[in-house]
Amino acid sequence: MVLVLGLSGCCIPKRLTLDKVVELSSKGYELTWSDFEPYYGYECGSGLYVMCYVIDNDYEVRIGGFSREDKLPMYVYLKRRNVTGEPPFIDIRKEDVKAFVNAT
Repeated sequence: MVLVLGLSGCCIPKRLTLDKVVELSSKGYELTWSDFEPYYGYECGSGLYVMCYVIDNDYEVRIGGFSREDKLPMYVYLKRRNVTGEPPFIDIRKEDVKAFVNAT
């Protein structure tokens, strides 16, 4: 049996959903690393500290910064997976998540 812990290590993490991303985006630049602690994610960066949260086959959220101790990440991207051409991501703190999703 394998137990995957969230960032805080205190509970079984949930899968992040697009509805939750819309809700979180309303926090704008007050969005913090800790807002994502309840969700399953994995470290996926090199150089910066980057966490990836797979939503489904089409979308993922990537959060990056120098370190989690900074509280505020440098970016919080909603990214289309396996897409080339059109802009493949937006920063959910300042761009319209619903418009981005509806444009696909």
